[in-house]
This record gives sequence, structure tokens and C-alpha cells, in this order.
Amino acid sequence: MIQPPLYTFANLTRPIAPRVLLHHFDGAMDAGHAGALAVEQLLLALPHERLATFDVDGIIDYRARRPVARFESRQFTNVEMPSLVLDLLTDDDGAQLLLLHGAEPDYRWQDVAGAITHLAVSLGVGQAISIHGLPLAVPHTRPTFIHQHGSRLDLLPEQPDFFGTVEIPSTFATYMEVRLGETGLDSRGLAAGIPHYVARDDYPAGASALLAAVADVTGLALPLGDLEAAASLNRLEIDAEASQQPEVTAIVKALEAQYDALAPSKDEEGIGEFASLLDLPSADEIGARLEAFLETKDPGTNPS
Repeated sequence: MIQPPLYTFANLTRPIAPRVLLHHFDGAMDAGHAGALAVEQLLLALPHERLATFDVDGIIDYRARRPVARFESRQFTNVEMPSLVLDLLTDDDGAQLLLLHGAEPDYRWQDVAGAITHLAVSLGVGQAISIHGLPLAVPHTRPTFIHQHGSRLDLLPEQPDFFGTVEIPSTFATYMEVRLGETGLDSRGLAAGIPHYVARDDYPAGASALLAAVADVTGLALPLGDLEAAASLNRLEIDAEASQQPEVTAIVKALEAQYDALAPSKDEEGIGEFASLLDLPSADEIGARLEAFLETKDPGTNPS
């Protein structure tokens, strides 16, 4: 049986020269929705056009991730189908970049990865970067830590070796990082450390930190203002909720003290100790208590 084409490509009437591929897939881990918020910001703030649209019918398991149906006044008005697309964006200085975003494939990983790799190489991409949020035992009152990993160790900044050698279930973004790196590209992943007590909610500070890191790595001029403003408001909301219970404030202060003691200084001293932020004593208990508190919309109101 002949497989249908994996994607359709737009008929371009002008030359393009993107040097960066940024990718994020819905469905995998993304604490604080950091990667998703970053993608949303780029599409809202930068000029873009569709380059390629993937045929998701052949790569998505709809019964495992059912599309969302909208029901209004005795009728279904819409079913929101997943998509996987490649867009061409233009940054604030006029430089072009590719943004691959949408549903993480369930099937045909090797075929999809091969198609994406072909598109990237044929379009002249030199760097490929994935972005997502990673839940950590860190306070919301401190700068978001960005951990980098990738195919070119010589190009990565000096950072803690968080995990050493481990085996974990792969995401498609991880698989793409490996496949793109095998072609010789600078293929790396950026993970924003998101406070684990807000990991299920939107955390715009994480998205802002991701885009700032992408800009630093690539030299692209990316829009951060909206996310920085949203992060400031979000910080005030979390502070207001946390301040209502002294024990929560005390826990946040304890996380602040540990962060300040272990975070790498500008001269990289103490960098190895920063990894212990991933293994705090009683981190699960701290996270459960804070998460339960912060998910309460109105602590003074009894549920009906």
C-alpha cells in the first residue's frame, strides 16, 4: 500500500534563507506551558506564513488524544482537529526562522523525523532548537533557570550535569534533537525550570526565559515585552495567594534560601551543587501542599 505524502509544501514566490529551526510539540512534558506560550507569543507578534502542513490523519491516534468538540445550545458547533505545521517567521530585525509546532506524532516517528530533517537541511538551517518547561523545586521569586543540552557539546554553556547517564522515555522532540544532530546541525534543547507548585498552570516567566535564551543562542531579535508583562502580573497573583497562609510563605522563603545558596554565580562557582535542586528533601510533600493551595481559586469559599 502506497503511503500518502507526509506533508504539503507551499508554493513560494520568493527566496527564503532561514538559519534557525525552532520546534515544540503539544502532548509531551511542558511544565507551566512554557514552550506553548513561547510559540503563541511568536505567532502573535511576528509576521509569519505557512510553509508546510503535515497530514496528521496518518500520525495521530485520535482515540488516545481525542479532539475537543464544542457543544452549544443543543448542537455541536465545532471539532478542533490537531495540526502539525511549519511556519516561516521574520524576527524584529528582518531575519527569517522556521517554527515547527503542533501535535506530537503518535505514529511514523522515523518518517516524520526524516521529512523534517529533509526540510531543515534543504532550506539551509544551521541550528535547531527545541523548547519546553521542566518542573523543578525552585521558587517563583527567582529568575528562571534555563538548562541546555544538545549535539554540540563544544557550543553549550558550562552548566550542571543534572542527570549523568540515565534512560528515560523519549519524546518526539528528543528524537528530533538526535536526528537533526546526526546531520551535523547544532541541535539542542532548552528546558526552563518551572516551580513545581505552578507547573500545571500558565507560567509566562518560563516562556519569556525560553525566548530570551533562544535569542541569546541564535542572535535573533525576538519579542519578549508581552511575556515579561504577563510574568509580572502572574508573579503578583502568586504572591497574593501565597501570602494568605504563613506556612506557604515560609516554604517559598526556604526555596529562595536554597536557590540563592546553590545557584551558579556569574563566575560559575558552585555550579555542580545546583543539580541538587532536582532532589530536594521532601520535594513531593512541598509540591503537593503548595499545588493544592495555589489551585484553590477562593480559599475562603466552601465548595458547593
